[in-house]
Amino acid sequence: MNESTLEWSGPDLLDLAPVARADGDLLALDASGGLHCIDLRSGQATRLGAVELPAQTIENPGAFGLDSRWRLHASADGEFAALVFDGGRQGLVVDLAPFRVALRLDGGDYYQNTVPFSACFLSFQGDTVLVHRTAWNRLDASDPRSGRLLTARGPTSYENGERPPHYLDYFHGLLRPSPSGTLLFDAGWVWQPAGVPCVFDAAAWLASNVWESEDGASKRRLVLRDDWNLPACWIDDDHIALGGIAQWDEEEAENVAAPAGVRIVDVRQGTLTPDRIVVTSAEPKELFSDGRSLFATLGGDTAIWSLGSGECVTVLSGFAATHHHPRCRMLLQALPRRIRFVALD
Repeated sequence: MNESTLEWSGPDLLDLAPVARADGDLLALDASGGLHCIDLRSGQATRLGAVELPAQTIENPGAFGLDSRWRLHASADGEFAALVFDGGRQGLVVDLAPFRVALRLDGGDYYQNTVPFSACFLSFQGDTVLVHRTAWNRLDASDPRSGRLLTARGPTSYENGERPPHYLDYFHGLLRPSPSGTLLFDAGWVWQPAGVPCVFDAAAWLASNVWESEDGASKRRLVLRDDWNLPACWIDDDHIALGGIAQWDEEEAENVAAPAGVRIVDVRQGTLTPDRIVVTSAEPKELFSDGRSLFATLGGDTAIWSLGSGECVTVLSGFAATHHHPRCRMLLQALPRRIRFVALD
């Protein structure tokens, strides 16, 4: 596989997000708050504008296995970007044409340092929707252009000491929409503490039941384990890959010892179908998939596994993938002063 490098001369790069725009394939966020669109074929970068990134304080770096930093999310068409601080409560949404701050986000201040800022874009009935945490135990959906709340509902926290209907005792974490955007994966935790990754039907949430994210019929717990800030990626609309294969022993109140690896879960069949286990040489830092292969960043390398044969077919030594561009069929490694990318066969 051929590797290419794009040198970066501006302020340090903080994050990337794949898009499909007329002027490029990749959005980039730099340390000054600048947003750029990069054409991966020509290497041309177009500055779209800049925002002020509020100063953040990281009291205990690396706690809970969390990399506290600014994260960039983008709608698939590249019309909107969300800039959020993992481990913090602040974020903002930018409408890129014309360039303006469309929405300011607040994820709440209760144990926000334990989880990434829950946010993602998905498409619903042809419109772009932003899903974002508005309290430790509440997700909402908004129209990123107007800021209109799409999931207005009653209280989700105690009022006057009374527990509200549909109360959810759950700290929302990393969000990953399924390829079609129908299902939403949520890597949150509950008090022990223990990680309890879940899925629910985002389409039903937006169309018919605003309580689907709390206790809807589609909500399903995938596994119980000690950690929650672990990588995850969808393989298709029915299967998701979860970093780490250890499971929680409720009697012992701890994880059962297990080797490093990836657990592939059938989210629709649940316990009716045994999870598929892929043992790896180290715990994955990142996971990506194109539906045929599983790409796992292991330390400073990236291993490529065939989902058909279950075999590791290639190791990209010295290349630690941080992003996957499905449309361009590329793996990328974002560094402060350069972007490395490998074209997939």
